[in-house]
Amino acid sequence: MDIEAQLQLIGSLLVKKGILPQSQLDELAQLLSTEEHAKSNFENILIEKELVTEEQLLRIYSDQFNYPFISLKEFTIEPSTVNDIPAKFANQNTLIALKKEDDQLTVALRNPFEINVLDDLKMFTKCDITPVLCLKEEIEEAIKTHYGVGAETIEKLVRAKGPETAAAEISSSTLDFDELVKDTSMVKYVNQLLFEAFEQRATDIHIEPFKDRLRIRHRIDGILYEANTPAELIKLQDAIISRFKIMSDLNIAEKRRPQDGRCMVSLNGKEVDLRLSTFPTLHGEGLSIRLLSRDSILLSLGQLGLSQNEYDRFQTTLKKSNGIILVTGPTGCGKTTTLYACMNYLNKVAINIVSLEDPIEYQLEGINQIQTNNKVDLTFANGFRSILRQDPDVVLVGEIRDTETAQIAMRAALTGHLILSTLHTNNAVATLSRLLDLGVEPYFLTHTLKCVIAQRLVRIICPECKEKYHPDGKLLQALGLSHEIPAFFKGNGCPECNQTGYRGRMAIFEVLFIDESLAHLINTGASQKELFDKARDNGMRSLQNDGFDKIKQGLTTIDEVIRVTG
Repeated sequence: MDIEAQLQLIGSLLVKKGILPQSQLDELAQLLSTEEHAKSNFENILIEKELVTEEQLLRIYSDQFNYPFISLKEFTIEPSTVNDIPAKFANQNTLIALKKEDDQLTVALRNPFEINVLDDLKMFTKCDITPVLCLKEEIEEAIKTHYGVGAETIEKLVRAKGPETAAAEISSSTLDFDELVKDTSMVKYVNQLLFEAFEQRATDIHIEPFKDRLRIRHRIDGILYEANTPAELIKLQDAIISRFKIMSDLNIAEKRRPQDGRCMVSLNGKEVDLRLSTFPTLHGEGLSIRLLSRDSILLSLGQLGLSQNEYDRFQTTLKKSNGIILVTGPTGCGKTTTLYACMNYLNKVAINIVSLEDPIEYQLEGINQIQTNNKVDLTFANGFRSILRQDPDVVLVGEIRDTETAQIAMRAALTGHLILSTLHTNNAVATLSRLLDLGVEPYFLTHTLKCVIAQRLVRIICPECKEKYHPDGKLLQALGLSHEIPAFFKGNGCPECNQTGYRGRMAIFEVLFIDESLAHLINTGASQKELFDKARDNGMRSLQNDGFDKIKQGLTTIDEVIRVTG
């Protein structure tokens, strides 16, 4: 409908219902008569000017056309019915099939004025159409959920190759395959896939081929969730993987060996670094993609989540001119974020900071960052020796993996350097045993190691659906929390958190400061239990205790703390 038809139809209904006075409608008509607004949408203007809400409009249409107005949040859509309408038609007309009874198809739509759309539906579904009205946002969300990401684009690509094309045929014709990879629709689909993952706050995308389907999973807040994808996606498996290879300058002909690459993309106006890793499987190549956004990794020291006492002591330790500070924990627990916060805190003109990383997560202004490269024998150990000849004040070594690197770090700390690094241990006290196992002498350890931070990431309760609840009494008693915390919270699940009850993550910490009493125990060969007891006596809180404090603050749940701390 053109703007004049919208004015007559919708405007008259609004005046009739008393929502819009005739004088205001006349003013709008005069405004919209200009060439500037010739292609405007009258509904959008009404909503933008807050003269009416979308729901008010739909309820008026409901009365006028005798179509029920419903909310899809309270309606169960039959998955088998959805595919009665092609994804392209559903997207173009903002509608979705809800249920089918005999020859009666119920369809949720946004625009009741397009009568020809209902006629088209009746023609190609061979059903009588029962329309219901629904908010545009809810229909679009349902389309995305039930058809899968980029379903319309996939339909177009598969249709372009012909209905008889199988996955094997796609990869057998070099000419056709090259055209498919470079096709604007394939580029569009890959962009849609990345954008959808970024919008859901995914840190990783896993593209995994199986016998009869291509599975795509997103890691959101540390947990993997399967993305809904069109069934025909399997036919484009090789083309999708190859498109990502082209983006990251990998060899598209090499499918037998794993390959690693990276590229930078702009998603929703933000620069996102993609780390890609391909791997051969029984049913073809798979792909793992890490999404790294500057916003997610560059935190200040005060934003990490340390308690005030730990923060003050850690700040003092960072200001020392020499010593070693280690951050420990499993892969994906936020160690790099903590180390980058330390470097940002220390980053001043008067201080020379050099880092040796694998890989360099982000380029930091004012810091000399070096990427390890095993092809030219630039390992952590060899690179570390070279760095020490560059007059550094602070050195960040991505990880202490072996005895050689550990011993170089200890000597560097003794000769007036502050060393920051990571180690893979389960807790802070276990780091002491691990360093001794690597062959570090107790004397070196007690004179150089200043602080160990063990950390994990716990999910934060979604603020939109946060509510009080009463945990099981026996569980509280077992954890010693029966009288500690006055109120417990959890997320009930909502669209904002994808019904998980959680949105975002934060760190919990175990911070071990090496003092004289601990140094004495280390030198006398004390057991790990004795070291832990002494550290606790000195004020160290365990990971679980810090988690309990976060529960007390209403930030996370008991289940979440137990999940990450065991």
